[in-house]
Amino acid sequence: MKKAYLYLLIGTILMFFSLGIIALDLIIHIAGYGLMILGMLLILQQRESPSLLIASQLTIGLLIFELLKVGVARAIMSNTLLSIGFMTLILITQLAIFYLIIKSEGEASESLEVQTYQQAELLLSIGLLGLYFISYFSTLAFSLFAILDLCFYFFIVYVFYKLINAYRY
Repeated sequence: MKKAYLYLLIGTILMFFSLGIIALDLIIHIAGYGLMILGMLLILQQRESPSLLIASQLTIGLLIFELLKVGVARAIMSNTLLSIGFMTLILITQLAIFYLIIKSEGEASESLEVQTYQQAELLLSIGLLGLYFISYFSTLAFSLFAILDLCFYFFIVYVFYKLINAYRY
């Protein structure tokens, strides 16, 4: 389990990492999604969890979208309304993936600490979605969204780090 959460931690870091070079970012993001899927599959080998299975399938969907984004989706992304729809869908999917991973751990361990992480992730997700929608109308909301997004990223890294330390093997 320790190795699975280490893969999830590294995959999360790579998933959010961006250099601005399309080809290099593609390789980094695919590696991140791949490590996340591998981590979830290792956990699924240890225990059965429907929420983790859904999270792994959503991650596969994001990996496929990442591949499509380079070619076909570039033309689609030029349409502003469609671009907003895709970005909203990606954000909701990413938030759902992390919620389902933490929920799966909460169901397995029944730890109060993990349940607290689950509630905090849900509150951060709701705040992120709200600020995301408002950010199209206000630059202040966009700045707050960027700050909360960074906080969310560090929170997820912290949760995975704590879960790595919770297991001995």
